[in-house]
Amino acid sequence: MKLAPHILFDPAESPLSFAARLAKIHIGERLVPFLRDIDIDLGDMAANAEKALAQLAEVSGVAIEDLRFNVAVPLGERTYDLRGELVSAEFLASPHTVYCPACLAQDDRIGLRRGRWEWALSVVRTCPQHEIPLVRQAYANWDDKFHELDHRVPECGAKLAALVSKVPHRPVSPLQDYVMRRLDGNTGPKWLDAQTLDQAARGTELLGVLVAFGPAQNLPQLSPDDWDHAGRIGFNFTSRGEEGIREALEVQFSSFDTATGTPGARKIFGCFYNALAGSKSLKEPGDIARILRDVITERIALPAGHKVLGKKLAERRLHTVASLANEQGLNSVTLRSVLVAADVIPENAPSHFPIPVDEGREVAGRVKRTVHVISLPDFMNCARPLVDQLFSDRLLTPIYTGSPGIRGRTIKSVDEKEIAMLVGKLHTKAILTEAPLAGLVPISKAAEKAKVPAIIVLHLILGGFLDRVFRLASQEGVGALLVDSDEVKCQKDRVTMGLSSVEAFSPLKIAKEVGWRLVDQYQAITGLTVIEIFGPDRSHAIRRFDPDNVARFSATFTTPARLAEQHELQIGEVVRRLKRSGAQPVISKAEIGMDLYRVNALKPDFFL
Repeated sequence: MKLAPHILFDPAESPLSFAARLAKIHIGERLVPFLRDIDIDLGDMAANAEKALAQLAEVSGVAIEDLRFNVAVPLGERTYDLRGELVSAEFLASPHTVYCPACLAQDDRIGLRRGRWEWALSVVRTCPQHEIPLVRQAYANWDDKFHELDHRVPECGAKLAALVSKVPHRPVSPLQDYVMRRLDGNTGPKWLDAQTLDQAARGTELLGVLVAFGPAQNLPQLSPDDWDHAGRIGFNFTSRGEEGIREALEVQFSSFDTATGTPGARKIFGCFYNALAGSKSLKEPGDIARILRDVITERIALPAGHKVLGKKLAERRLHTVASLANEQGLNSVTLRSVLVAADVIPENAPSHFPIPVDEGREVAGRVKRTVHVISLPDFMNCARPLVDQLFSDRLLTPIYTGSPGIRGRTIKSVDEKEIAMLVGKLHTKAILTEAPLAGLVPISKAAEKAKVPAIIVLHLILGGFLDRVFRLASQEGVGALLVDSDEVKCQKDRVTMGLSSVEAFSPLKIAKEVGWRLVDQYQAITGLTVIEIFGPDRSHAIRRFDPDNVARFSATFTTPARLAEQHELQIGEVVRRLKRSGAQPVISKAEIGMDLYRVNALKPDFFL
């Protein structure tokens, strides 16, 4: 049976709307009796089932492809095929009846009302023609599922016009525009196109909710306008792919930087995390879940085996101070001080501050292998002045507690492994002997005879400048070494050109650790450089300073200590005057351990 006369199908309307028009034209009734007359199951038609569409196409003379093109066809398990895109039930606006009052007023003037097919999509919330929000009517009666607009929207004429006048104007959201263009076969942003349509739209909206309303937002409490706003916000990020999504997540993460305790992923990302982790509508939320998982595991300290969005962490990537101390069996207060001193964590780091596993374990290993400074002379079998010189010339690296510039920052210890490496290098340069040999003396005696610090003798040994170096089998450490003092006298000039670190930093009133920080990290600002001297063994560099370079630095920069000495004032008074003058250090105490000023930026008469 084919209905006559033949009624054309509007390419903009839904099959349900078309069926409702046919009912009105052919029998002058509502949709339900008409469907019974043409033998279409009511449930099948409400669900746009293939069987119902086929029968409607048969009786109306409209190609089933045209009907199917304008509707989400159910595939089972709350999944639908919409123009070749797989979408979930949540992608659809049903059971709500959605309409544009301005479109209905326009239809009333020219004929029967038509339900636009895109009104059935939850992401479509704005009329592209009239640029007003669509109206959503909740399901009330059993037959509301047919969305008969004449019945569901009884307003017409002046009443419908009044309804139109009440709604504000707004442009279509970029997310809605993207969805409609994609359903028309157009391409869009690369990352979004790589997701299913459902994943692209829902992921964008959820990210927008996080950014616009915060992690504590209860999703069911959001209005259609809220979701529209969220989609607009989220699209700014998802349209730029992973880079944009990470930007939004990093901003959210940074808002918890100073939080107390140890906030987890659910606390930081709240509704966004929960929706991706447990949403029934997103059994596979897509790549956005992988991006969130990566951000979480890159920023939050989690143990191996911990599940993040359904996937177990294969190995720990980050530690907190507490977890690292627990793993390594160390006191957390002591470990924290050493981590601060090693620039692994800032002084004011919160308890949840993430520490890369390898970096944290390396520092913890040093702490476990430490030899206290007081014990170094005995441990290395050398005099205390040589220990100080080893620090000054950086042949040993001190393990500090505290950060630069804070009260109480002290050298506490040295890594035993580093000591062993240094002594081992010295011993490999020496020939083992069972008894002292004529003409050979200990390091300290050779330094005394050559009138150089003992560290110079060590440099001569390590650099391969000395031929006669022996080691007593009966002794350990530096004290076991014997050298020819005459050979030391002959070679010393080769390694003492320029200034040592002590000779360079002391007149500048700069502690050696501050001076080396200036060389290592602020050379571009200060121009303070070193001269490297090499001997036959080029693996060992002897670092000295050019007097002219140090003089230029001295003429360009100054410190409160130098100003106090220069103007015969107390350092505290100098600091107060500097603050009153508004003078700003070029490098601050927080960065290097003392404030460094440009000489030409200070008023000469301020200290008179």
